[in-house]
Amino acid sequence: MAYVFKIKLERSSKPPIWRKVKVNESLTFLELHWVIQGAFGWYNSHLHQFSPGGWGGTPILQEDHGVEDWDQAPFSDPKTWPHGERYDCAKIELKDYFHSPKQKIAYIYDFGDDWEHTVELVEITDEKIQQPVCLAGKGQTPMEDCGGMWGYYEMVEAINDPKHPEHEDFMEWVDFKKGQKWDVNAFDLEEVRERLGVLWKNKK
Repeated sequence: MAYVFKIKLERSSKPPIWRKVKVNESLTFLELHWVIQGAFGWYNSHLHQFSPGGWGGTPILQEDHGVEDWDQAPFSDPKTWPHGERYDCAKIELKDYFHSPKQKIAYIYDFGDDWEHTVELVEITDEKIQQPVCLAGKGQTPMEDCGGMWGYYEMVEAINDPKHPEHEDFMEWVDFKKGQKWDVNAFDLEEVRERLGVLWKNKK
């Protein structure tokens, strides 16, 4: 079976930033993390988690980095899913959670900038698919470490307005040449597919 997800970056607008992907139902949530990273062009430089309730909700699914943080609950036994508090996302498969279209889960990347994505199951097919593929999308992914969606739109305004007091600083930060503009609508499906394919092949 294959799952088709629409993944929207929350608080994005004009245009809303989203990607539609097709994946195997047996992928783990850790593998879905890699799919989202590739589809959006994130750099996997920060922590992430999945949770039906978003921030503060349980259960949460996180990556096991081999060291338990002192302020976090230990990983729950996968056999208790979904009644525990915190699970290793490499041990829970998509089909353990998703059963019918319109089901959603929140994916949060970078606990500082708080890039929150809504992952919605939009279709289940009988296809046999091994490698994830991006089907469609809209909008350019923000720069990492720019301060979340609010900071991103401030950055875009500064870059695209030569009279903005922070114009030069942001132009230097994103390595733009004089006269270049930030296109919030930029989206190249073939480029995304290629990036996702490379990331999937080389995922850790």
